[in-house]
Amino acid sequence: MFFKPITHHFSITGFYSAFAFSWDEHYQFHGESHDLWEIVLVTSGKVEATEDEKVYTLEKNNMLLHAPMEFHRIASTENTTPSGLIMTFGTVGALPEELKKGIFVLSEPDKQEYEAIVKKIMQFLEETGNTYLGQEVANQLCAFLIRLGSETAERRLDNSPAATEYRRVVSAMTHGVFENLTLADFAKECNISVSYIKQLFKKYAGLSPKAYYTHLRVRHAARLLDEGHSATEIADKMNFSSPNYFSVFFKKHTGSAPSEYKRK
Repeated sequence: MFFKPITHHFSITGFYSAFAFSWDEHYQFHGESHDLWEIVLVTSGKVEATEDEKVYTLEKNNMLLHAPMEFHRIASTENTTPSGLIMTFGTVGALPEELKKGIFVLSEPDKQEYEAIVKKIMQFLEETGNTYLGQEVANQLCAFLIRLGSETAERRLDNSPAATEYRRVVSAMTHGVFENLTLADFAKECNISVSYIKQLFKKYAGLSPKAYYTHLRVRHAARLLDEGHSATEIADKMNFSSPNYFSVFFKKHTGSAPSEYKRK
């Protein structure tokens, strides 16, 4: 009998949150990153969403997915009072690469399908009786994401002068992640003032340039640990003064010493 095995590219391991939002025109959420996928769907109004160095404007029926450990921030924009849905979930394996590349514009049937999925996830998070509900809704979300990943995301970046300068500075920080650079170094490289860099990060990141650069260095150090590098090797690669200083730095910002992180 002929048999063709299935390739399992990814699976959903669990759901962490799912909720509807409705914000006033002044709403701003400070930037963060976490080891989860996050999906934002706007159903009315407009939001400004920052994702690492990229800045997007999302409007009705626009969806944006944040990959694990991507820095992201969201705020109301253009004097609107936006509403929509946000959810977070854990995965193993690799989701379609297209999901990381920009905004998806959902058709009305796709939006309704996704809203039904989120409603079921909310139900799953609240009740414990139906032990199959989690698997059912995880399969539905997997199918939705696989289909969405076969479509083409719209880049539609904010190309305003301020957003363009923000991208330049974040790019400089990303390229300088192995160094222990200062804000003055980035100002000199990008040929803009320190005070203007602070304004850009307040607007698009919701945190200071120093905090953002620290986030990048922590994220990169975590990747090196995942790849099997020792604290001594990472301290040398990333220009920390000593392995001990790197360990203190890493624990301060993650809650785990490098040796504890590697065991997780």
